[in-house]
Amino acid sequence: MVNILYTHCNAGAGDILIHHWLRSAKLHVDLTNIEIVVIDFGLTDDQREQLRKEGVQLWLGRADGRTPNIQYREIASYLATRPDVNQVMYSDCGDLIFQADISPIFEHHTAMMKAVIEPEFNVALHGITLGFGDVRPECLADIRETIGESPTANCGIVVGPRERMMAIWDTYQLCCHGTKLHGTDQLIINFILYRDGFIELDRSWNYVTFINGRKFYYDADGFLCDQESRIPVVHNAGRYDSVRTISDFGYRRGRIKPRAYTESIRFFYRALDLLHRIARKRPLTGSAQKD
Repeated sequence: MVNILYTHCNAGAGDILIHHWLRSAKLHVDLTNIEIVVIDFGLTDDQREQLRKEGVQLWLGRADGRTPNIQYREIASYLATRPDVNQVMYSDCGDLIFQADISPIFEHHTAMMKAVIEPEFNVALHGITLGFGDVRPECLADIRETIGESPTANCGIVVGPRERMMAIWDTYQLCCHGTKLHGTDQLIINFILYRDGFIELDRSWNYVTFINGRKFYYDADGFLCDQESRIPVVHNAGRYDSVRTISDFGYRRGRIKPRAYTESIRFFYRALDLLHRIARKRPLTGSAQKD
């Protein structure tokens, strides 16, 4: 049995995939029992050739929706051809690098899904900032009830056994009528995690710099560190480059934006969350008020 580390990519992020994501994985991850797979959503011929030379397996995907959402359809199709696979790890590639060996994650709780909680984010903030437009209305209440006020996982890293990773797309189709919105995949995966149970990984295994209150810095060798230790997996998340915490991000490169800038973003999200909580507790007034 083998394990799979996979991502998805198109031509626009292909060079980042090759020179930063893949390079960092090859330098830091013990790949003895791990195969690397890339879902190809429109890479160039040159990018494909470089990846194949590095031993990467390519799976040609059909780019007929927002790729972070539909990539779960493609990985389900790929895994259907690979009964020899045990564990699967999904990883973002355009804004994520490895600085340590992630292979130990595959070795424990092998029947469970695993993910990193992002304490500053929840379903309410998802609705306010990203929206629920892809979700079937009849399913949204179930999603909200299942996750509740719990903080949600950031799905830049998701780990699970082959069968459960394949099943993500089945749940997506049941819950959603579209694939157009950014972040819908994350909402559905969190629904699955809280519905079925999961193992919470230490935050260092998907260290999201966005709205993260911890201080981090580059050491003299160009590695990102937190509290004087190297961060295993750094995720420079953000829907737009303007809100990403690190400019020109990559393997052993980047510039951390001023602390005041990132604190203003954190304050904005805290304010949104607070306003939501106040609105939920506000009593009904006028003719709509109940006894």
